[in-house]
Parts: sequence; C-alpha cells; structure tokens
Amino acid sequence: MLLFCFIFWFLSKTEVAGFVLFGVVYEMGVFPMILLAVLCTLYFLVRWIMNRFTLSKIYIYGFLLGVITLLIMRFIFSITLDGITLMPRYN
Repeated sequence: MLLFCFIFWFLSKTEVAGFVLFGVVYEMGVFPMILLAVLCTLYFLVRWIMNRFTLSKIYIYGFLLGVITLLIMRFIFSITLDGITLMPRYN
C-alpha cells in the first residue's frame, strides 16, 4: 500500500498529472492517499520500534519509504527532467 502511495505522489508531481484520466484519479484520491501515507508510515515506525530498531527487518525500509513519500507529498512542487522544484515560500 505504501509503495502505491509513493507511486501516486511521485506521478502527481511529474508531467503525467496533465493527463485527464490521471487528473480524475488524482482529484478523487488525494485525501485517502494522505491518510494512507501517514497511517502506513506510523505503522512501520511502530513495528520497527517493537522489533527493537533492528536494521535487518523490512519495517525500517517501509518507514523510510513512508518518510520519503511524505516529503515528496509536502515539499516537492514538480519533478521534471530539468530537476526538482520545491514548493514556493509565501511570506
């Protein structure tokens, strides 16, 4: 589920978001994807803590993927071949 969230947010920041079909899916899925990304990240954090912070379990990788997903969701404005554009700062 978290991998699906990562792909969703990554595609929403690229030029694929301009297609009509993806735009419809994006508009219907924004709030569920936010909730799913946060809950999956918290789940993997709790499971990683319960396994005594072992690096050999998949929970650390799920937690890191969740953090990356949340960072893309919040701080990235667009991803193009020219580079990554961060969200503008409004004063």
